[in-house]
Amino acid sequence: MTKILDATPLADVQAHPDTRRVPISRVGVQNIRFPISVRDRRKTAQHTVANIDMSVDLPHHFKGTHMSRFMEILNSYDGEISV
Repeated sequence: MTKILDATPLADVQAHPDTRRVPISRVGVQNIRFPISVRDRRKTAQHTVANIDMSVDLPHHFKGTHMSRFMEILNSYDGEISV
């Protein structure tokens, strides 16, 4: 049996502000392959796969971003792209 010597709780690092104040100019996901439908000049649907990069600037007062939200936004898109 393991004996607990010190039961001091760990600090909640995420609850504290980031004091480094370092902005990140680009953070995100890249090379996402996503099926799309593109209308050509004759208004015919052409099905293809897009290679998508998604990113944001992260100001110094933000500690991070939720990368899964990029995918939520992409998956919610159901429009068409016109040429």
